[in-house]
Amino acid sequence: MQVSATQPMPEKEHEFKAGRPRSEESRRAILDATRRLLTHMSVNKVSIEAIAKKAGVGKTTIYRWWPNKQSVVMEAVFTQPGFQNFMPQADNAFEGIKGQIEKLVRQLTGKNGRIVAEIIGECQGDVEILKALVKNFFQDRYNSLAYYIQKGKQDGTFDTGVDVEVAIDVILGPVIFRLMSGQNLDEAFSRNLTNMVRGAMGAKHTA
Repeated sequence: MQVSATQPMPEKEHEFKAGRPRSEESRRAILDATRRLLTHMSVNKVSIEAIAKKAGVGKTTIYRWWPNKQSVVMEAVFTQPGFQNFMPQADNAFEGIKGQIEKLVRQLTGKNGRIVAEIIGECQGDVEILKALVKNFFQDRYNSLAYYIQKGKQDGTFDTGVDVEVAIDVILGPVIFRLMSGQNLDEAFSRNLTNMVRGAMGAKHTA
């Protein structure tokens, strides 16, 4: 990975022409329909047909804007406010990493965690969908962690010999493993992971 960031009325298919910008109303209807389906259905069982029926549009409308079901699901899930990665910038590198770990763990608990695990599962064997997952969810978090690790190396918070990419793997790996294996992601895990990272990075101070 490279370090770098009210029910709509159904629309008739014949109202759309190739190349015409998508209707914002229809887009919201499709994304809302996908979210509603995911509340009681697994990602695997959600289909373009089900989304189209729920949104009151035709399948060709969806395929005009998204290449596959997984892309619709990712946009529906990751554009929700709870999945945004906006955070105040931390003055201390270790506190910045700690904040990223805590927020990621919160985002991946409960129903949201189940959905993200299913999205990851759906990506296996399809490189393009996996790239979309990285772009839509992981890249922003990767970049934030990379920034704070590099900052910590420069200001003496972390050992200068720390490899940025390996350090990010050390941080994200346990989170993803627990998510995919159905283990608890909670405050205790977040705290223990943070302490492990502190030692692995050779953190000298956490003012």
